[in-house]
Amino acid sequence: MYEEVERVYEAILEALRAGRPAAVATVVEVAGAAPRHRGAKMLVLADGTTVGTVGGGGVEAQVIEEAKAAIAEGRSREVHYRLRDPDRGDPGVCGGDMRILIEVLPTRPTLLILGAGHVGLAVAELGSFLGYRIVVMDERPGLATPERFP
Repeated sequence: MYEEVERVYEAILEALRAGRPAAVATVVEVAGAAPRHRGAKMLVLADGTTVGTVGGGGVEAQVIEEAKAAIAEGRSREVHYRLRDPDRGDPGVCGGDMRILIEVLPTRPTLLILGAGHVGLAVAELGSFLGYRIVVMDERPGLATPERFP
């Protein structure tokens, strides 16, 4: 179990550092029989790639779709699933209920700077200080370089 938790948190950190749109689905409440315990986590990237699990099967498929929608909207949400009767549309048959928080991870905003002269350099320094991901473009050769804009 420890390895799975470590894998999920490492993937969350990687997504944050890379600025990849993602959401973390966490089981926050379980009543009755359910496929996973409270606290189980799954990272969902915008393309539907996952790390970890919140139960597999129909529940997990629905959580992935909800997470993708939350990422697209940029808004976290909470979802509730009854796991009783698939004929009625329930995503499982365990007999319990699950409440899952889908938390959209923040992404670093991008500051696009057009012009790598002295003003562009100052703007890049300020943007970097404020936590922006910096992208500099300039048609003049040798100005928009990693040496000038690390």
